[in-house]
Amino acid sequence: MGLTQTILILTYVIVRVYNWRQAILPITYFSTFAVVFLAQFALRIEDIREITRLILWGGWALIPPLGYLLILQIAYNTAPKLKEYWVLLLPIIFFIFIINLNRGDGICNIDIKYYCARLFDWLNLGSGLVATITLLFLFTHQDLFSSIRKKSKSGYERYWLVISLIIMNMAGAGVNIIRSTDKKIPENISDATLLVMGLGFIYLTTTMFFRIYPPAISLKTTPKKQRAENIDNLTDREYEIALKIKDLMELDKLYQEPSFSRADLARELNISENSVSYIINVAFGKTFPQILNERRVKDAKNMLKDNSIPIKTVAFDAGFNSLASFNRVFRNITGKSPSDYRNEESKNLEKSN
Repeated sequence: MGLTQTILILTYVIVRVYNWRQAILPITYFSTFAVVFLAQFALRIEDIREITRLILWGGWALIPPLGYLLILQIAYNTAPKLKEYWVLLLPIIFFIFIINLNRGDGICNIDIKYYCARLFDWLNLGSGLVATITLLFLFTHQDLFSSIRKKSKSGYERYWLVISLIIMNMAGAGVNIIRSTDKKIPENISDATLLVMGLGFIYLTTTMFFRIYPPAISLKTTPKKQRAENIDNLTDREYEIALKIKDLMELDKLYQEPSFSRADLARELNISENSVSYIINVAFGKTFPQILNERRVKDAKNMLKDNSIPIKTVAFDAGFNSLASFNRVFRNITGKSPSDYRNEESKNLEKSN
């Protein structure tokens, strides 16, 4: 079940990726979960049980640092800075420390030098400490939750996905620390507890992930592919801004705010309005109003397929500030009025049935 869910998420990310820099973390994170689920299944093979147990430990130890980085990416809607990636060294540091400790006075006895229950107790303690340290470092980002809960379509889902990641790390840290003590819970029970937690988290992630990263709609390809003949006119910084604009439209759906203007977008990006117009014209080959209206009409067309939604409601939910402007823009883009479009869609649906 867990492996199927992780493969589903990985396939979804890979299929709709347009910025590999931002896709690396989700792919690595859920690939690690896939390895954990596979290793848990492979524990039943006695001949490789010790090696599999080490792989399983490595997966669970790596998940909290990767989760920390993924939280930053979800919160700020951009890949974390390079200096944040040092947390990935924590599992390695603890592993080297514990192995060297075993080579000294010896955690295991002389007959079983490397793979003994006591060694894994220490490793589990290290895994719990890694998760705890990464959670503590989240408190250094004071604007984390304010950045997530900004006025955007996916702000709610982003917020709860981050909360789920934090709870997952806290629970995993607790289980690993408890299982390393003298009053530890049995190995099979702790394995099952972590596995059920992982399954629950993956299930929640699947439901929220698709809302945060919906199927790509309009602005059909990356800016670089759309305007290959002019994209070289953009600097690296301007190209990054173009990608942020694409994110704000696709993920945050800022165009659904009727009062959203070029000035608002400029403030969001911390650049001038003239720079906004230039980047949009070069990267997308369109004007700012064209991008807004095309996306609003795209959403409106989807809503019009549901006859129970009044056309006036469709207009305002799509981001138009009046029914008149909605009718005018919709006709200019589609060549039909909203009511005519709805009637045609209803007839097509009847024929298909």
